[in-house]
Amino acid sequence: MRRAVRVLSAAALTTALAAVALPSAAHAADPRASSGRPGPRVERVSVAADGTEANGASGAATVTTNGGHVAFSSGATNLTPDTHPRPQSSAHVRDQQSRKVSRIRDSLTAPSVSDDGRYATYLDWGSHTTNAFVVDLSTGEKRRVDAKGFKEGSGESEISADGRHVAYVLRPQHPADPYRIEVYDWATDTREVVSDGPPDAARDMVNPSISDTGRHVAYEDYGTKQVWVRDRDTGGLERVDDGTPSTLVEISGNGRTVALNSANGAYLRDLRTGKVRHFSGTRAKAVGPDGRHLLYSDDASTLRLRDLRTGRVDVVGTGSAVPGAVGAKGRTVVYTSAETDVVPGDTNGLSDVFKWTRK
Repeated sequence: MRRAVRVLSAAALTTALAAVALPSAAHAADPRASSGRPGPRVERVSVAADGTEANGASGAATVTTNGGHVAFSSGATNLTPDTHPRPQSSAHVRDQQSRKVSRIRDSLTAPSVSDDGRYATYLDWGSHTTNAFVVDLSTGEKRRVDAKGFKEGSGESEISADGRHVAYVLRPQHPADPYRIEVYDWATDTREVVSDGPPDAARDMVNPSISDTGRHVAYEDYGTKQVWVRDRDTGGLERVDDGTPSTLVEISGNGRTVALNSANGAYLRDLRTGKVRHFSGTRAKAVGPDGRHLLYSDDASTLRLRDLRTGRVDVVGTGSAVPGAVGAKGRTVVYTSAETDVVPGDTNGLSDVFKWTRK
């Protein structure tokens, strides 16, 4: 593969930093107070099709670009008509239009789903360790996405919005070999290594994030806490952190914006312009598909959605969120909360998944 590695120095990135002051809780008021706009609508989505409450905790929710499908993990046994085969949490996908909830059998993690809700990737046990799988939910066809070595395993996996590509962590057969990032192509049934091998063989590459078409893949060097983005079309490899130890949150669906966290707070990097915007005292949770909206928290558990163009901030709720939680144009956000007063009738006393929709 042709590679063009470009590393930006810490000094150059520091020059590009633009500190942005975010409003405190006291100033992030309900937008209805000044604009007269109707408030957002919040609904609980970790329920059965008939509205029955989950009898197990739910969380780790993601939403498709148009908000049509919500994927999450749940330990509940009553969200679908079929019985729960295992005691641990399993993957669920909810069709927001039909309200039907589908459960992916034999799954250990929350799924990552394509925009049409047809394809999903998740982790399950293999012969000796965990493996990543992809399933066509319309036909039931299921494939293991890693290299299928006898003792080879895989970790975190994420599917592209078009459903064709899965980025995942390959855990090689020999324990001395470091983890690497690969991409599986459903259409060709092939695999491609996208991460560079580190000089220190003990360092692992982890935490992949993939753009909508599968062209751009971001990942993190677990040893150095550097963050990189591979352009699979050109082979280019670009370092995108700000020169400090960082954690990758995700790359936007359009492949232009990368959200990260460091000891100094959250920051975003625009891959086209090179501009870095820093948000001191916050923790990024997710970035919208077009890179325009940032979901973050600036205290223990309050989630806020910021429009990066206008500066508008909406309080979403109290709880937790994961990458993939923001839909197109910031209209929808999914999150997890154990609060009992988010919606009426919440009596299960468990963590539930909620969908916040801006009107």
